[in-house]
Amino acid sequence: MSPIVTTARIVCKDRESRVKALDVFHKIVEFSEPNEPGVLRYVVTLPVEDTTGTVLYMIEEYASQEASDSHLSTAPVKALIELFTTGDVLAGAPEVSTLPIVFNKTAKQAPSVSDNPAIILANFEYKSGTVSNAFKGWKSVVDYVSANEDGTRGYTVLADVDTRKEVRTVEVYDSWDFVENVHLKSPAIRANVEQNGKDRTDVKGAVRVKFVDGFLGRERSGKL
Repeated sequence: MSPIVTTARIVCKDRESRVKALDVFHKIVEFSEPNEPGVLRYVVTLPVEDTTGTVLYMIEEYASQEASDSHLSTAPVKALIELFTTGDVLAGAPEVSTLPIVFNKTAKQAPSVSDNPAIILANFEYKSGTVSNAFKGWKSVVDYVSANEDGTRGYTVLADVDTRKEVRTVEVYDSWDFVENVHLKSPAIRANVEQNGKDRTDVKGAVRVKFVDGFLGRERSGKL
């Protein structure tokens, strides 16, 4: 089966509640990295503009739906679910999306927390019946960054091929300077906007986040 990516926006009741959540997520990281080869990346991030101290974003990639299901049955994840359901730490239900990978650039070596990579999570909504055409533009972007942008360490395009209403991206770069002065000025980005921008009904997110815990890939595969 194809790999899937789960992204989540989690809002805690207060700063102290987020600290509790981050501690439990760290225990999941400690368990998952050595014990779950089907978990290809597990990333805890915080907003770059962290104005409230209550929000965190998750990026999780699984080799298959079975790997995701198995992950949910592990003891550390059960402890997280218990915290979220009985610990009075959440301000509301997490916003969760799970989608298959459509196109993907992989890195030769995945960045670490110490590399301080720049990460963007974005969600593009399209007019009905236009996502299939939009795939061409997104494929061109991934092809371009794969061939020309070493500073783009990972570029994952996600979409539900059945409903065909939205496209999400998980983007990992060497730095914010590279994002602003190289990637966003590339001919591939310009062409994608010109070709498919008219079919977008909304751009949700485009959230800039920083990597604070977890792993962005596995050394053996260098996968993002």
